[in-house]
Amino acid sequence: MSLTKFADPLRVPPVVRPRPVGESGLSRLTVPMRATRVSLHSELPSTPAWTYAGHLPGPTIEVRRGQPVRIDWRNEITGQYPVTAVIGPEYSQNEPGTSGGTVDPHVAALPPWTVVHLHGGRTIAGSDGWTENCALTGQSQVADYGNDQRASLLWYHDHAMGITRLNVLSGLAGLYVVRDEEEDRLGLPSGRYELPLMLFDRNLGTDGRGRLTGRLLHKTEEGTSEFFAPFTLVNGTIWPYAEVEPRPYRLRLLNAANARVYRLLLIDEQGRPVSEAIRQIGADGGLLPAPVPLPAAGLTLAPAERADLLVDFAALAGRSLRLVNTAAAPFDGAPPAADLPPGVPDPDPDHRLTEPDVLQFRVARGPERRPVVLPPTLSPSFTRLGHDTLPPHEHRTVALVERDMLELWELAELPAGQEAPAGGVTDGIIQVTGPGATSPVTYRRQAASLEDTVNWFVTLDGWEVWHILNLTGDTHPFHVHLVSFQALARDCYDTSGFDPDRGGTAKPVAFTGTGVLDANEQGWKDTIRVNPGEQVTIAARFGGATGRYLYHCHILEHEDNDMMRPFVVLPAAVKAMMGRMSM
Repeated sequence: MSLTKFADPLRVPPVVRPRPVGESGLSRLTVPMRATRVSLHSELPSTPAWTYAGHLPGPTIEVRRGQPVRIDWRNEITGQYPVTAVIGPEYSQNEPGTSGGTVDPHVAALPPWTVVHLHGGRTIAGSDGWTENCALTGQSQVADYGNDQRASLLWYHDHAMGITRLNVLSGLAGLYVVRDEEEDRLGLPSGRYELPLMLFDRNLGTDGRGRLTGRLLHKTEEGTSEFFAPFTLVNGTIWPYAEVEPRPYRLRLLNAANARVYRLLLIDEQGRPVSEAIRQIGADGGLLPAPVPLPAAGLTLAPAERADLLVDFAALAGRSLRLVNTAAAPFDGAPPAADLPPGVPDPDPDHRLTEPDVLQFRVARGPERRPVVLPPTLSPSFTRLGHDTLPPHEHRTVALVERDMLELWELAELPAGQEAPAGGVTDGIIQVTGPGATSPVTYRRQAASLEDTVNWFVTLDGWEVWHILNLTGDTHPFHVHLVSFQALARDCYDTSGFDPDRGGTAKPVAFTGTGVLDANEQGWKDTIRVNPGEQVTIAARFGGATGRYLYHCHILEHEDNDMMRPFVVLPAAVKAMMGRMSM
C-alpha cells in the first residue's frame, strides 16, 4: 500500500474501427491474445499479463449499428500463467503477498484456454462465447457480430469454463462501442472529451522483504470465495489522474471487477460531493429516456454494470476532484455510513475497503466552454415497459441460494391447489407469498447447477418476464446473455423462513413491501443488482438469434462455482414440434 496515489496519468485504450472488406459489407478484424508485460504503476516493476493485442484493457472496438463484423480472436498466448492464487485467513484480502496463505498449485499449471464473450451483444449463439468452447494456443475463435442494437457501451471478456475469474484477472477484457444516428443527433462530447473508464481492483505479490513485485495475485479468504483487493485500477493504472478542461465531458464507466461493487461519488478538496455537475444519460443497454441526477448516496455499479455520464467541469476550473468508492465488500445494498459525506475518504478495512480513492480529476484553468444542452427526451425510440402493457408472455422464477455452494434454482410452480408436502421443510420446495396474496405459491426446484437438465425453452421473438428472488445475504449482479431487458419492479421479502441447510422453507417467503428502482435502473439493461431479501422482476423480448445461451451471476467467482444456467431460444414452430414429440 506504499504506492503514491495519483502519480500516473490515465491511459486511454487505442480505438479500432473495423472497415468493410469487399462488396459484402462485412468488416473483418483480427484480435490476437498475447502474453506481455504491462505497467500498473510507475513505482512498480512491470507485471506479466495476458491481454488482447498487448493492451490492458484491450483496444476499444467501435462499430456502427447494423455494421456486421467478423472477429478472429486468435490465441497467441505462450508461457506460464500470470496469476498466483492463494487462500488466506480472514481479512487477508486487504494485504498484498501470499504470507500466511495457501497457494493453489493447480492455477500455475493452467494452459492458455480462452473463449471471448461480447457482453451485452445481440449475438448469434455460435459466436456468443459458450463457456466450454475454448481455444488453446495456436487456435482461433471466429465470431460474427451483427451489431443490430442500440448505441451502447458493451465489453468483451474471457468466459472460459471454471476459470473466468482468473483469465479476466490476468487482463483479458476490453471495451466495445456501438454508435447510431439517434445518439449522433445529441451532439455529445466526443474524441478526447469522451473518456472510457474501466474500473477494477487487483492484488499484488511481494518479495522476501515485503516489497511489491507487481505480480497479479488472486487472493481470497477462507469461507469468502469472492475476490476483493486493495488496489483500484482505472484503465489498467492504479489510482491515476486525468487532466481535463473546464468543459463538458462524457464518461463511459464500466465496473469490470471480479466481485467488488462500487458506489461512486465525485468530491472536491473538502470531501463535498459535486454531484450537481453530473447527469446520467445512459445505462448498460444505451440511452436513458431522459437525463437523470445520480442517487444521493452515489452511483452504484455492480460487476458488469455500465453508466454513461455527462460531467460538466466548466464551473470547476482549477479544482482538484476525486472519484471515491464508499461500498463495503461483500456488498448487501446497505446505504453508506451516516457520517458520509464528508467522511467519504476514510478507509474501511473492516469491510474490505482499504482505500476509497479511485481516480483524480485535475481541472485546468481557462475559459469555460459552453455546456451541452440536452433535450428533455434523449431517446425518442425508448418505450418504458410495464407488466400490464406487455404482449402475451411467459413467466419464469429463479432463486439465488447459498448452501454448501452458491446456486441458481430454477423454480416450477406446482399446480393450483396442490399443497406443500407435510412434515416441515422439504429439500427443493419453496413457498412464496406475493403482493396481495392470501396464500402462498408452492415451487419445486427443477435445476441448481449448469450440468442439470435444460428447462427453459424460449420462443424466438417472444416476450418473457423473469422473477429473480435473492435468498442469500449478499447482492448479486444478474446477467442474461443475448438480450437487453427492463426492470419492472424491485420488491422486498422476508426470507427468514428459508432454511438453506435443509433446502426449503419452514414458513413462506413473504412480500413485505415495494422497493425502489432508481431512475437510472429504468432504462435498458443486461445486468441488474438483486439485493438480499429482494425479488427483481425483468422483462425482455428474446429476438435476433436462436440457440443455447447463459444467464448467471456476474460475480466471477460465483459464476465459476455454479451460479450459471443455460436457456435455449427456438423458433415457435420448432418449439411446437418439440412439444409434440415429448407427449
